[in-house]
Amino acid sequence: MTNAALVVGMLGVVLNQVFIWPQVLRAVRTAEGIAALTVLGGLLARISRTAYGVVLGDAALVVGNITVATGFLILLIVLVRRHRRPVVLMASGCGVAAVVAVATYADSTVLAWLAVISAALVNLPQMVRAVSNPARLAGVSVSTYLLIAAASACWLTYGVLVHNALISAPHLVLLPTALVTAWLALVRPTRCVGAMTSAPGLIRVARGHGEGGGGGQKPRVRHSARWGRSAPSVVSAPCPV
Repeated sequence: MTNAALVVGMLGVVLNQVFIWPQVLRAVRTAEGIAALTVLGGLLARISRTAYGVVLGDAALVVGNITVATGFLILLIVLVRRHRRPVVLMASGCGVAAVVAVATYADSTVLAWLAVISAALVNLPQMVRAVSNPARLAGVSVSTYLLIAAASACWLTYGVLVHNALISAPHLVLLPTALVTAWLALVRPTRCVGAMTSAPGLIRVARGHGEGGGGGQKPRVRHSARWGRSAPSVVSAPCPV
């Protein structure tokens, strides 16, 4: 192994340990827009890798994945508490554990492929949700997906340096899906509660602000170039936290 491969691999390990925690912290505040399938897929991938490490007797593999699995488990608990169908989500979590148990009993190769495939596809549900409804991503952590992209870049490079396509292959999917999700979460449109529309422009009034709101703060008015300065196009006030 070259020095470059060693450095890139160590960086990938560090990023793997930290990427989930910004998402956990954000989900505690709001879980809006978090895809349950991504959480379940992440849990499946990390439990599979942990079980694979146990089968091989590889302590580093176990330690390296059990912390991330813990993060995904916390996310699942948060979603269960806030989900419209918590029983379905809990049953899905139990299903993940059952799949890993069956794969472990079947063969270590099956377990390894389960971990690789689930890790490669884990971001797809979140990316699809972000593309289909970009305004509802308040609970999605940009930092987490940027860290996932950085870790994927490291492992993609590492696989090339050590001539192991199995290491690199999952990240050909994981890297772009993480970048797209991070970008959509970063530029998502802000939505104010209590938004109203009025011709000829759009009026947005945040609850608790503006006339009669009792907030004591006047809304800011931006004028439309199309309709002239006599017709306000947007009335906006800070969105409630």
